[in-house]
Amino acid sequence: MKYKPRKIYEYVYIHAGKVLTADGWVLLLLAMDGYTQYAFEHVLDKEPRITLDVLNQLFRNILKDYKPIFHPRQIVFVTSLSIECDQLLKRSIAGSHRFVYNKEVTVKAMKELLDGMPFNLFDL
Repeated sequence: MKYKPRKIYEYVYIHAGKVLTADGWVLLLLAMDGYTQYAFEHVLDKEPRITLDVLNQLFRNILKDYKPIFHPRQIVFVTSLSIECDQLLKRSIAGSHRFVYNKEVTVKAMKELLDGMPFNLFDL
């Protein structure tokens, strides 16, 4: 993806992974605005799998300050999630927005954020 975002909320990158803790694996969802590189509040869940509740929690964090009057009417969410999550994403509170499934672009865009994590983040 060679295109550089020119507005806040034009592209939002979402990366999902699992982290090994003393209590076992946990799910970690991270999101970052492509223009400002602002990292939205992350979501942790004890079950290392994607559910509608977990996605809605992440999208509430992302859309908290979103105003369609000022921001693009449709956000492009670029995600490392697999295409199998498409139906869950479309049923989420962000279902009217656009989803692009591209792990390489997501990891590249979020490289600085991911490299700064004080723990190892593993693929789902």
